[in-house]
Amino acid sequence: MVSVSALPPVPARVPRVAVYLSEELKEKLDRLADQEKRSLSQMAAILLEESLIKAEQEGRLKPEKS
Repeated sequence: MVSVSALPPVPARVPRVAVYLSEELKEKLDRLADQEKRSLSQMAAILLEESLIKAEQEGRLKPEKS
């Protein structure tokens, strides 16, 4: 038997972020993901992207300086 800790880490194709949610928020996110036929992760990413775009449009998120 191979233990999980003995396995080498699998590199992610995209950066990962851990988010802790209340039970209520997770349940709502689950329902929305189900209704839109998306994974929980996809739904969370879409909602975050929409929120960040809105924050930029409202001037709450300043553009990155180059």
